[in-house]
Amino acid sequence: MSTSTESETAATTQLHTLEEALLRTAGIPIERRDVDAGGMRLHYLACGEGEPLVLLHGRGNAAALFAPILRQLAARRRVLALDMPGWGLSDKPPFTGHTPQDALRYWMDAVLAFLDSQSLAQADILGHSLGGMTALGIALDQPDRIGRLALVDPAGLGRRIQLDVRLYFALGPEKLHRRFGKRFTRFVMRQGQAMADPAEFAFSHALLTQEAVIPSGARAFSRIVDLGGVHFDFVDRLSELEMPVLMLWGDRDQVIPYENGLAAMRLLRDGTLVALSRCGHSPYAERPDDFASVLLAWLDNLYVRPRI
Repeated sequence: MSTSTESETAATTQLHTLEEALLRTAGIPIERRDVDAGGMRLHYLACGEGEPLVLLHGRGNAAALFAPILRQLAARRRVLALDMPGWGLSDKPPFTGHTPQDALRYWMDAVLAFLDSQSLAQADILGHSLGGMTALGIALDQPDRIGRLALVDPAGLGRRIQLDVRLYFALGPEKLHRRFGKRFTRFVMRQGQAMADPAEFAFSHALLTQEAVIPSGARAFSRIVDLGGVHFDFVDRLSELEMPVLMLWGDRDQVIPYENGLAAMRLLRDGTLVALSRCGHSPYAERPDDFASVLLAWLDNLYVRPRI
């Protein structure tokens, strides 16, 4: 009978294989690396040349799910996409904190340690969903570390959340996907975006069934969102942000409503909101070329339309 450690090793080996297959769809050379940052092993991807752009994924995801936009971004930027701790192929230490602030600090400290490991005193950062909330926390806590801040359907800009989303998180996504299998994963992914290609689906399902996530990233996330709702946001501090902020939002997002972005725009000093029509929670995967075009234009300080 296999031990728990052997099972985790097999799952990690499988995830490496599936990550490699997904990254091949990007059509460019992508380096897959690990680094010790703050006493933790962090997995990340690197590609392209130019000014650095750091990508942070959402809850239960990993850096390789940015594959649909890596080729476009790498043509103009040095892209560093990180698996945050508790997720993907990075370390998954048990989370022992108690508050939403403890949970967010868990990811913020790791991202800051990663920037230090890359000798980046400052970088442009893009964060999706939970990654957006993490980037937002860094922007408020250590604003000198971020040049330009791009937030994709980010958490942290409000507490509105549908009951079915609360229930999904409260029951534990990794437990649900392990129990109900690929059909359930396919159903959930269809709620958030256009149907994934086979490599993306296989990698996503492997991520969503990782047992090692449950006491680690998943437990930390449950301090922020549970059946009772969202327990922490940064709405009352948005006026403190001085760097340029871009919000890219799917106008049909059923996880984090587009209305959060509209409300945030009234509070930001230098904010830009772009709605991606007919998109759900992951517009970079649903309309990758349009998404990358808008992001790169904004990073170059060019005008971008409020809806595409």
